Amino acid sequence: MITELESDSFPSVLPLYRSSVIRFPLIAAVIEQKQRGQVFVDKCDAPEAAFVVTDFGFTYLFESRQNGDFDAALAQLLATPNALKPGYLLWYSPPDQWQTRFDALGNELARRRGRIRFEFGQEQAKWLNEEIETPTGFELQSMSAELIPSTEKFNVKLDSRFWASSGDFIENALAVCLTKNGEVVSLCYAAAVADGLAEVDVVTDADFRGQGLASIVTKQFVKKCLSQGITPTWDCFDYNTGSLKLAERLGFVEVRRYPFYSFNIPLSA
Repeated sequence: MITELESDSFPSVLPLYRSSVIRFPLIAAVIEQKQRGQVFVDKCDAPEAAFVVTDFGFTYLFESRQNGDFDAALAQLLATPNALKPGYLLWYSPPDQWQTRFDALGNELARRRGRIRFEFGQEQAKWLNEEIETPTGFELQSMSAELIPSTEKFNVKLDSRFWASSGDFIENALAVCLTKNGEVVSLCYAAAVADGLAEVDVVTDADFRGQGLASIVTKQFVKKCLSQGITPTWDCFDYNTGSLKLAERLGFVEVRRYPFYSFNIPLSA
């Protein structure tokens, strides 16, 4: 049995989500109705299993116990055309039984990669008490709607991928940037802010890499989060050496490694 909840019932799965081993801001943002997505449960009253899908494909299944009937219904859902809004899923840390199912399909149909979760450790971040220095010719500032067009080169779709509009992004993403001659050259923002956590996303123009700009904007972003009582979290693939080094340099501490699967749907049940 699997049921899709109406959006006003999404918060009913929040206690179950909070009992999961690892929390993902993009998933919590859907549950808290801050970002768009779908929620499926085994039962509407006190659900014991929930499957959350963001409109842009990030997915998470959390449950109080393994439920074979729910798994079977979920497999059928994944095999049904147009049952989910996205056509490509990125599944955070599936339960063991789903990992076994995906691994049997092979990497061409269900690609498996490893990701690492970092959480910010203030004791490791000695720079917090220091003034952030900006290189000559660059300006460190909060993002504005007027600056969004100059981020199109990054292909991050700030006003539509994670956030509903440019206004939604500016109001809620805690975004900061470095500009040069009025153009954004490095940007740090939250892909989601929910359940007290902010998911860090940082990008730098290829022509300006290697100058420490990502470190500067991320420091300012972290300070902005902490000033509002929000804890920044950092997730990246285990092969992304640059991201790993930057996270560690800024005081983020590895807390967990987890599998991450991506695949097209509908998927054969």
